[in-house]
Amino acid sequence: MDWSRWRQEFPVSAERIHFNHAGVSPVSLRVVEATTRFIRDAAEFVPATMREWEWRGEEARDAFARLVGAQGDEIAFVKNTSEGLSLIAAGLDWREGDNLIAVEGEYPSNVYPWWSLRRRGVETRMLQPRRPLITADELGRLADGRTRLVALSFVDWSSGARQDLTAIGAWCRERGILLCVDGIQGVGAVRLDVEAAGIDFLAVGGHKWLLAPEGVGCLYVSRRVIDRVESVLHGWKSVSNADTYLPYHFEPRPDAGKFEPGSPPTLGTVALGAALALLHEIGPAEIEARLLQLTDRLAEGLRRKGAEIVSPWQPEERSGIVVFRHGDEHKLYQQLTRANFVVRIRGGGIRVAPHFYNSEDEIDRLIAAV
Repeated sequence: MDWSRWRQEFPVSAERIHFNHAGVSPVSLRVVEATTRFIRDAAEFVPATMREWEWRGEEARDAFARLVGAQGDEIAFVKNTSEGLSLIAAGLDWREGDNLIAVEGEYPSNVYPWWSLRRRGVETRMLQPRRPLITADELGRLADGRTRLVALSFVDWSSGARQDLTAIGAWCRERGILLCVDGIQGVGAVRLDVEAAGIDFLAVGGHKWLLAPEGVGCLYVSRRVIDRVESVLHGWKSVSNADTYLPYHFEPRPDAGKFEPGSPPTLGTVALGAALALLHEIGPAEIEARLLQLTDRLAEGLRRKGAEIVSPWQPEERSGIVVFRHGDEHKLYQQLTRANFVVRIRGGGIRVAPHFYNSEDEIDRLIAAV
């Protein structure tokens, strides 16, 4: 594939070298065009406008579902990962004395929703992993008969470690434990099949690897467990036959739509839909292979410079993130920033997170700068 053709979709490439897709990503011209058209249509409002917005929103829902191996009725739109995880934490039928397992060092989005359950007598047991990759044995040392859920990330934000969710999902299913995954650092970069992995809940914000703006994301709730989560947000749209306003009929929808209480974030879903369409046009497998190729090149060059690669490096453990150490990370970060690279300090080193449109030349320029 000629990867250079995609660079013109990202004007940021002419200004700087953006290697922070694990933070906040630039959007493509397709997203700019979709959102500009939305605003123009809103200004020129005609009767068919809202029907088109609804159609585009459902397109985005189905596109995300295809990306993660789900069905459209298992997807709800949320503002961000934190909101999605909070809906699950608040909506499950916890009982005093229950517990769940979360992971020390995770991004706070996948910790604070669970800590909030203390007021309901639910204990969050924090796993202290020996290395970024979590094993079933480690989970087993914390679990007991009152363990209801395991909460962890698909990809670790500070090391780039990709968890073996298939093995963890199998361990959970054998014990009747729910599996809730923060997917924001992996989905859009490396492939994930929620059904094959046995994931019950997955929350993903759109502003990292999906290349959408901040303020919109998706929550996956498996059909297997939809009845076990009550929505804590209610409105006209969260009920069956939502277009029948009167008489009142408080019958929550039987699918993930029950987590959308009112009018959708239409501008956000239009933008997300355009971003997802680009990912599907290229292909999830092709994007993953491209990222592994770029990060291979990066790691090899950095090792030649004497740098230490912090990220796990077995093929099944890798993601689109590379964290490396080379001297004083704060001084190096400042120098790279002055040289027009967008990177971050994470995991005691420099975190580099390219995407498919980044070039081999940009990788080589970073290595040379180091």
